[in-house]
Amino acid sequence: MTPSASEPARHVLKQACSAVGLDSDGAEPLRLAENQIWRLPRQRVIVRIARENVPAVRLVDVEQPVEADGRPVTFWAELPPQQHGSVKDVAELLARLHSLTTPAIELGYLDPFVRVGERLHAATHDPRRRQAAAERPSQRPPSGLGRAAGRSPRSGRAR
Repeated sequence: MTPSASEPARHVLKQACSAVGLDSDGAEPLRLAENQIWRLPRQRVIVRIARENVPAVRLVDVEQPVEADGRPVTFWAELPPQQHGSVKDVAELLARLHSLTTPAIELGYLDPFVRVGERLHAATHDPRRRQAAAERPSQRPPSGLGRAAGRSPRSGRAR
């Protein structure tokens, strides 16, 4: 992400950190997307900034985190019920998205298949299904294929 593209997010980060007594100097953007994730290396703190007008999930007021069977557990207040969009809603949003011009910024590379085998193994409890998933040929393209072919790493479409 370019420095100018991260400036609005950095402004929010500085304001939020100041409100709770943390120093945002030296903050490193980890992910600036739908939610903005920042690292404060001096304090060893991760900051998550939600989108505007989206209710933020709050921690429940109990001692946290707790450890259960060697795993950290946290407790969050439930948000009000949400409604799923219809097929028409999604189609309209996709049409609007695809009508936008491509921004002149480098988005970096996202590997959505990181640790797929490990995640499948953990998620699949039926041994037959686990074995079938392990034997299935990988759907993952060779590393860098999208870039080498002049295609966008995000969408696979020609640039």
